[in-house]
Parts: sequence; C-alpha cells; structure tokens
Amino acid sequence: MERRLAEWCPEYVTTGTVAEYCGVSKVTVLRWIRKGYLTAFRLPEGHYRMHRDDFHKFLVKNSIPIRKHTFKENRRG
Repeated sequence: MERRLAEWCPEYVTTGTVAEYCGVSKVTVLRWIRKGYLTAFRLPEGHYRMHRDDFHKFLVKNSIPIRKHTFKENRRG
C-alpha cells in the first residue's frame, strides 16, 4: 500500500486508500467523513475523495503514524 501511494502520488485519495493506509474498513472512513473528522467531497456517482493534504492533516491531528515516503511530493500550492 505505501509503495502504491508513494509511486502514484495522487492529489486526491479514495476512501479505500485511506482505509488501507489506516488499517480500518471503508465504513469507518465514511463515518469519519460524516462526523467531520476527515475533509472530503462527493463525486456525482456518490464516491468520496480527499485531497492528500487534508488526509495528511487528519493523520497528524489524530497521531496516526505517517510513513516516510507517502507524502514526499507536495503538489498543492
């Protein structure tokens, strides 16, 4: 998972990617979004996306370990 995120380095991440990174289910990620713990937006199809910087802030705020190479590239200005 870490390698996939670091290589792809997406600007936006899916609930599945967040769930895998945090070791929780997608349902848990959806709960975090609905409770306002994690900033996300909804696509027309109903899927959620999070900006990687918002995901990083969530990890820091909640003391979730950040893997060394996951956020090596910052595309947001």
